[in-house]
Amino acid sequence: MKTAIIILNWNGADVTIDCLRSLCEADGDFFVVVADNGSQDGSVGRIAQWLSDNNLTFKHVAEGDEKNVTCECGNMLLYGLNCNYGFAKGNNKAVALAMNSSPDNILLLNNDTVVNKDFLVRLLEFRAAHPEYKVLTPLINFFSDKELVWNAGGKLKYGFRKYYYGRCKASEIKEREYIEISFVTGCALLVPASMLDGNKQLLTERFFFGEEDFDFSLRMAKGGVKMACVLDSLIYHKVGTSLRQERNVPGKTYIHYLNRFIDVRLHYSSLFYKVWRLFYKPYIALLLHRKGCSAAEIKSFISRLYRDSLVKDGVTYDDFKKALSQDWCGKEIAQ
Repeated sequence: MKTAIIILNWNGADVTIDCLRSLCEADGDFFVVVADNGSQDGSVGRIAQWLSDNNLTFKHVAEGDEKNVTCECGNMLLYGLNCNYGFAKGNNKAVALAMNSSPDNILLLNNDTVVNKDFLVRLLEFRAAHPEYKVLTPLINFFSDKELVWNAGGKLKYGFRKYYYGRCKASEIKEREYIEISFVTGCALLVPASMLDGNKQLLTERFFFGEEDFDFSLRMAKGGVKMACVLDSLIYHKVGTSLRQERNVPGKTYIHYLNRFIDVRLHYSSLFYKVWRLFYKPYIALLLHRKGCSAAEIKSFISRLYRDSLVKDGVTYDDFKKALSQDWCGKEIAQ
């Protein structure tokens, strides 16, 4: 069974190299596609230099030159994309390139992770023993505290998401072999290649940044696809390396909730959406209150969410950039 491991890099050569270093020690039949999402920090050259210095076999592929490019197990493709396509589209492009080599499985892996030597073998052994589970994720612990759970999957219910064992010690997990889940994170996601759609795409490209794993999980639930977190497969996540989690940045908060509102509207009935957003409103109001927002700012923020979620079917790069320049009320922040 051949697996294509897909790693997306954006201005993060150092963490990507750490991830690759751990993969060089990993067991299993796999090849790696490192897709650089239009980095501006010289990432492609730095990663290529590291691969060369460590005598690792790789091909450098530029966007537009993908035709007939293949890769053997144990080797790597360094794929230079022309611009920052966002998480979903960048990964989809790398997956399409990987499919030239006819892998049996696709594994999306965040560049800010470090893997245990047997993590992939454990996932595939579980799949062989439990073929009813098509989508798998390893147990993901914090890199900074390797006994603390960052993500063990979760549960979707009525448009909401609940994580299992988040920030618990791994020793507190009650299940022994696996946890059946209905939410899976895009940080580490293993699927059979046969699950790709006709365009060789795995993730929705409606959202420039974020929400792709929630959408993926909703689609799996609708299709009756069973998913599991495999507990003896373990990786570690350097949380927040790809995008700093600044709690009081209005635009990032707004995009997060706009993504979710659009996603729920598109996956459920109009009646469900209207009821769901009413339940969500007090939660958002409380969150913004804790951030120090005034009553007027909270009202404006929620009104924009309601309005934009009805007229937009996705969040583009331009939407993302525009939101980052706005305050809680959607007004341009003076520079």
